[in-house]
Amino acid sequence: MKSYRMLLLVAICTPVLLNSCADLQKLASLQKPLANITSVRFAGISFDDLNLLAEVQIKNPNALAITLAGFDYDLQIAGTSFLSGEQTETMRIAANGAGMLSIPLTINYKELYRTFKALEKQDSTKYKIAAGLKFDVPVLGPIRIPVSHTAYLPVMKIPKIKLGSLRLKKLGFTKADLELKLDINNPNAIGFVVNSLNYSLNINKQNWAKGTTAKALHIAKKGKSTVAIPVSLSFAQVGKTVIGILKGQRALDYTLIGDIGLKTSFPGFKSVTLPLNNSGKVKITR
Repeated sequence: MKSYRMLLLVAICTPVLLNSCADLQKLASLQKPLANITSVRFAGISFDDLNLLAEVQIKNPNALAITLAGFDYDLQIAGTSFLSGEQTETMRIAANGAGMLSIPLTINYKELYRTFKALEKQDSTKYKIAAGLKFDVPVLGPIRIPVSHTAYLPVMKIPKIKLGSLRLKKLGFTKADLELKLDINNPNAIGFVVNSLNYSLNINKQNWAKGTTAKALHIAKKGKSTVAIPVSLSFAQVGKTVIGILKGQRALDYTLIGDIGLKTSFPGFKSVTLPLNNSGKVKITR
């Protein structure tokens, strides 16, 4: 009877002991998780800011699930810390599984120029993303896995737009044909296309022209470009006294307002609309 009870006890305990041994073996063979930044892309670029998105791949080589408890990050510009912080985002990585973590970072250009004034004269700058992934791993406890990525990012500057010239092409009895030229100084290492233009030109506080155009106009990189706009001035609308102004030689007061839309094929760049708002003196050329 006693022998029967002993055999029954062994039969019941053996699977438990085997499972415990298997779990102990899993715990004894635990390794640190693996992580690396697989890509960093420009999620959005404008003249105001640049959005970076770093994709981090995490691999769990263990037979037990682990948990990402959060991460810290440090964005360095030209070797100096510019943007840093911590996140408590959690993620469960299955046994022998993998996961992807996205780290979004936003660079404000005004703040960048305040911190690094020399960048206003550069087309790009070197950056480094240094991050640390924090894990809760059984037996091993809290672990931090460092990852990093180094590359270059574009330094964007707002193009300067101003009235270049106002030329009289033809003077008739009822109207005058003029050509309005806008000078665009693009300090960036990428070109743009003007995909919209709205303008209103006042001469000596009198509106001479206003209109809109959707014609694609190309702006060269790192240089000056000119956008020519035909203007038809009706004397019935502005009065014949304007003929004397057109024939004169003196400088005239002008105000140019409106907006100009720009786009480019550069990855991540969003189409933007820049305001036109400048004034000064202009002479009518012939």
